[in-house]
Amino acid sequence: TGTMPHQKQCPLDQLQLERLAAQYGTPFQLYDEQAIRDNLTALLGAFRKHFPTFQNYFAVKALPNPAILQVVLDSGCGLDCSSTAELHIAEQLGVDPEHVMYTSNYTSQNDLERAYNQGVIMNLDDVSLVDSLMDKTGRMPDLVSFRFNPGKGNTDSETASNVLGGPTAKFGVPEEQIELAYRKAKEAGATRFGIHMMTGSCVIGDDGNDYWAETVSLLVTKMAELSAVLDIEFEFVNIGGGIGIPYKPEDDRVDYNKLADRVHLVWTEKLKQHRVKNHPRLLMECGRCITGPYGWLVAKCDVVKHAFDNKYCGLDACMANLMRPGMYGSYHHITVPGKSGELQVTKVVGTLCENNDWFAGGPDCGGQAQRDQSLPKDSGVGDLFVLHDTGAHSHSMGFQYNGKLRAPELLLRSGSTVDKPVVHLIRSRDTVESLYANTFQLHDILTPLSLIHI
Repeated sequence: TGTMPHQKQCPLDQLQLERLAAQYGTPFQLYDEQAIRDNLTALLGAFRKHFPTFQNYFAVKALPNPAILQVVLDSGCGLDCSSTAELHIAEQLGVDPEHVMYTSNYTSQNDLERAYNQGVIMNLDDVSLVDSLMDKTGRMPDLVSFRFNPGKGNTDSETASNVLGGPTAKFGVPEEQIELAYRKAKEAGATRFGIHMMTGSCVIGDDGNDYWAETVSLLVTKMAELSAVLDIEFEFVNIGGGIGIPYKPEDDRVDYNKLADRVHLVWTEKLKQHRVKNHPRLLMECGRCITGPYGWLVAKCDVVKHAFDNKYCGLDACMANLMRPGMYGSYHHITVPGKSGELQVTKVVGTLCENNDWFAGGPDCGGQAQRDQSLPKDSGVGDLFVLHDTGAHSHSMGFQYNGKLRAPELLLRSGSTVDKPVVHLIRSRDTVESLYANTFQLHDILTPLSLIHI
């Protein structure tokens, strides 16, 4: 029991959420268009103050709904795709291939061919992919990039797998192979080059700007070395994504202006140190920090259980709607609209037949034990629970175990007012019929089967 000094906000109040629940059912995902646009304006503005040609390629995997991609494209972003399904979305939206980066890993020849034929920027993850691409297409694209793994990485999250560089990461070309990768690409016909590195995810702590400074230093230095040895010039340096968001209400968000100032300072110093005459373009591929804070998973409490001196609130959402807490032990703040007063530590769970299906207060399921959360003591059956910061790596990581159906996605449109929110359905709820639409029964076995008595 006690009081909660910090709190997170949802753009809709209890009554407005209840109206959406009555219309669309629960659980549902809600996103805020204007907040996403304002956030992108802030990020792009901070970096373009120093780098006029700066571009962010939004990481499609974070939130691959076409309507959301329309919003980020209209706000001035490109798209970073990691699969051919994501390339398909970009193509269907009519995105200029020069505004699409394809950063995959362990890529098949067929997927390489698809990206090549679409004309997107290819950011390769291994030296062997040069031969794979040549074997399949007979030529290299004019512009090619490689993902460099310098041997180390970083994260400020609870999750060790968010360290994306070093020997424990499956990504990128290591130091001892990076020169060979560019040499082979040049010999195969590439004439334009970029370089990419992403060694961390969810970087937000006090040393976050140090991480970005080190990233810029490493990449500009490596670019200069490769240029000198191979007599090539680089059109862009992509310092990756990984800007974290404050999942906990007491955390501070990353200051884009301070980050851009620090990046610019190191960028300028390193270009001068290595006497780089033709300055490359600076790119990033942020996704989580763009949409993550502006998504909310809204669910209904169906059951309250008291056991082992604990209070359990069972929601109609589950790990299939939000995997991060169960998979990583990650924290997502929970509020109960319309409820206040005395607080009580509450275990919040879903309905999957798995014991890592927890949203708060769960055990260590491979990441770390989940942090307890205190909710209003009178929260219970019929109340709506809001799980915050689900605008990235939430709906897109859903799955169908136990026959769970993916929730609808709703967009609070720009131009909405506090009293008159305008909400559009941008993905309908899956149906049981759609769950089994691509399955086939065995025609030589009659159903229903007769009971066999032994």
